Amino acid sequence: MSISILEYELELSENIDNLESSRAFSNIMRLIQTGKIHSVHIDVMRPPMIPDKSKFSIPLIKRLYEKLRDKTALTIHLMVDDPLNIIEEINRFTADEDRANITVIVQVESFSSEDEAIKSINTVKSYGYNVGVSLNLPTPKEKLTDKIARLADVILLMTVPMGSGGQKYYKSATRRIKYFSTKFPDKIIKVDGGINSETVVEVWKAGAKAAVIGSYITVSDDPERALLNIERSIKSFTKT
Repeated sequence: MSISILEYELELSENIDNLESSRAFSNIMRLIQTGKIHSVHIDVMRPPMIPDKSKFSIPLIKRLYEKLRDKTALTIHLMVDDPLNIIEEINRFTADEDRANITVIVQVESFSSEDEAIKSINTVKSYGYNVGVSLNLPTPKEKLTDKIARLADVILLMTVPMGSGGQKYYKSATRRIKYFSTKFPDKIIKVDGGINSETVVEVWKAGAKAAVIGSYITVSDDPERALLNIERSIKSFTKT
């Protein structure tokens, strides 16, 4: 499981010079300390891909990296039109030895062609990062071609239209999860959007192997309990 900290972005930004003083950062640390999460998921948004919305500035990503680099893996999900430009900025502060513990996820919608996507993925890999490729829910599944999918370390399927947290899971995503998990059984199929203690079972049944959970945990009065609810649901399914 990965924890999306999108709902914490505003508070973290307001406390960028002293992250430890914020409730949001304290919650992140407590969730990490449970040992139940695989990574902290940072949703980087920029217009025009996400209209009228800019989330996780480069300075904030840098601060989170500095504070979390020795505590957990990081996933940086680039919902932007120019992912390589953002990555070049991130390269300025990430140490080479840390990059194997960082996954950079790019949107297939960022690229105008299969060749451009493949070239960009190879470039990101050459920097030492793990690379994921994400497909937005409204985008036809054919946009994620076999060559692109096979090159990626992770396939992230959006199970809501990307761009905002707190959305309800779209049932139409289940068919897509089944399709890609059957077509690429050796790949990590990860899902993102509307995941809670009930929908996590649905996506696991469909073939997902990992999930990004956001508001179900981060806006909960008891984030640790919410995280354990997710874990119990997964364990109950895997035992059946």
